[in-house]
Order: sequence, then structure tokens, then C-alpha cells
Amino acid sequence: MGTYFWLRTIGNLCWTIGVGIFIFTYIPIVYGEVSYRIFPHEKVITEGDITERVKNDEEKIDNKVLNISPYEAINPEFSIIIPKIDVNAPIVSNVSMANEKEYMDALRQGVAHARGTAMPGEAGNIFLFAHSSINFWQLGPYATVFNLLNKLEKGDVIVVAHQGIYYEYAFTDMTVVPGWDTSPFDVEYDDSVITLITCDPPGTTLNRRVVKARLLNTIRP
Repeated sequence: MGTYFWLRTIGNLCWTIGVGIFIFTYIPIVYGEVSYRIFPHEKVITEGDITERVKNDEEKIDNKVLNISPYEAINPEFSIIIPKIDVNAPIVSNVSMANEKEYMDALRQGVAHARGTAMPGEAGNIFLFAHSSINFWQLGPYATVFNLLNKLEKGDVIVVAHQGIYYEYAFTDMTVVPGWDTSPFDVEYDDSVITLITCDPPGTTLNRRVVKARLLNTIRP
């Protein structure tokens, strides 16, 4: 009787711990999906919208460079804003993708900018990566920052603030590749392109979701 009692107790404890881990891991994912469906989101921005916005504010547009900004970055020195999915997160620059401790530390602070890739406004690939969800004991404020990348579509804008300048990138395409596929890391461009990568489906490492966008406009202070 005593042995059975302890075995049952241990079994119940293990089951409770397992359920707790599942809840803490996946509730943020469910919450993000529900919030996205319930609450209204900002209208997507197109180049035509930008021109009209400038006219309304009696400003001038010159070579796609504006002197006004509708955005307020959490960190004007380096951060990412995605209005469609309510993302406004700091970016940690120059993070090694080969050093697990370094990139895990960076991802607790925000989105990571891969070492050796371009910077905003420069020709080339700006490579940014972030969690879609991680184990509950590793959760931080930015653990689910890229959970809703799959909601992006043509006409949506991804904004990168860098040293007080806002760079608007227009969404171009989205793909999902196997987790072992590193080909998205090796693509080179002659113009300024931003590549966002996160795990997919959220909460797993089975695949990588890859989102690309090209520079549309620069907003200077």
C-alpha cells in the first residue's frame, strides 16, 4: 500500500509538472493569436500612403526621404517595429549565431542582429532573428516577439530604427524551410534587404519561417 501510494504520488507530480510546462510554453502563443484576432491592428502602409501622409502634413517628399515619422521606437538607436503585428522591440547588434550563450543572452534582451550582415540603409542582407516561443524557464519579455510573422502579407511594412533614422521596408515574400536548412543565411543582395527568421511552428524547432522585405523609404529627423 505504501509503495503504491508513493508511485501514484510521483506519477501525479510528474503529470502536473508536464501540464505546467505545456501551459507556460504555449499559452503565450495562444494569447498572441487570440489578441491578433480580437483587437484591431494598424492599416498596412504603402508607398502611396506615405506620399499622401506627407501631403497631409504639408511636408515635402524628395527621393523618398521624409522629415516626419509616424513611429516611436522603443529604442531609436536600434529597434524593429512591425505595425501589423504590434511588434516594437530593441535589436541587439553584432550577435554571433555560432555562440549559443551569446545569442541566447541577446534574445532575452530583444531581437538579434547577426554578426557580419548589413546594417539598415546599407546594400546587402540585414539578418535579424528572434524567438517565436521558448521553454517557460527561459521566457523573457521578447520570447514571443516573432510569433505572428505568419500574418504578414503584401503591403505590410517592417520598420527598423537605427541611430535615430527610421527605415521602412516593404514586405516581399515569406517562406518556411526545414530547421536544418541554412540557405537563407547565405543569400546576398545588391540593394538593402531585411531578412527576419524565427522558429516555426511557434514553440518548436522543426522549421524556420523566413520573411524578406526591401527598403522602401527613409525617414530622417
